[in-house]
Amino acid sequence: VFEVTALPLFDPADLLAAAESVEPLPHTIARLATLVADPDFDIRDITETVSLDVSLTADLLRRANAAALGHRSTITSVQDAVVRIGPSMLLSLSLASGVGRRMLHALPAYGLRPGALWERSVAASIAAEAIRSRARVPVPPEVGTAALLHDFGKLVLAKHFGKQVLETLALAAATDGTDLLETERIVFGITHADIGAAVAEAWGLPLTIVDGIRDHHEAHPDLSPVSAAVGLACAMSFEITTLEPDDHEL
Repeated sequence: VFEVTALPLFDPADLLAAAESVEPLPHTIARLATLVADPDFDIRDITETVSLDVSLTADLLRRANAAALGHRSTITSVQDAVVRIGPSMLLSLSLASGVGRRMLHALPAYGLRPGALWERSVAASIAAEAIRSRARVPVPPEVGTAALLHDFGKLVLAKHFGKQVLETLALAAATDGTDLLETERIVFGITHADIGAAVAEAWGLPLTIVDGIRDHHEAHPDLSPVSAAVGLACAMSFEITTLEPDDHEL
C-alpha cells in the first residue's frame, strides 16, 4: 500500500504529457464542437462542416431518419437532418464515432468489464441532455459531449500505469478510508478528471467542455452550468446503468 506523503509519488507532468499525446480527434469533430459551443452559431456552418465528412453524413442521415419514424417524408439533406436531431445530439454523435471504440475495451485496473465505461459515459450524456431540457438556467448544448467524456482520463491512467498500480491505489484508499479521488490526488498529484480535461484541451475542444470534465467531481456555488450539469449527470449515470458485481469506481 502506498504511504501518504506531502508530495505525489509520481510526476504529474508525465501524466499530462501522456494526456496531450492521445490520438487526436478528426478535424471535423473539433470544428463542430467549436461551432456548437458558440451561442450565435449558424446552422449553415454546421451543415457545411458535416457535409465534408462522408462517414458522419451517412451516420447523421441514418440517425435522423430513425428519429423521424412515423413521418412520411424521408430526410435526405444534411441540414434537415441537423435540424431533426439538433446540434447537441449531432455533436455527441460525431464524438461517439471518434472515441467510442476506444472506450469499449475492458479496464481491469478499474474493475470495468468490456463496454462498461462506454455504457456509463453514454448514460451520463443522456442524463446531461435530460438535465439541460429541464434546467431553470440555460445550459449550453455541448453539455452532453462533456458528460460523454467525463471519465476519459481513466483510459489514460490505465494505459500509463496498468492494472497493478491502480489496484494498489484502490487498496490504499480502502485501507486508509480515503476517498478514491483524493487518493489519486495524493499519489499522482492530479486526478483522472484533470487528465481528461487535459485530453479535451489538447483536442482543441471548447473550454466549457474542458471545465465540465475537470470539475465533474466538484461541488461549489461557482460551478458553470455545464460543470454542474455534468457532475449531476455523472451521479445519475450510476442509477441508470447496471454494473457487474466486481465493478468499482475510481
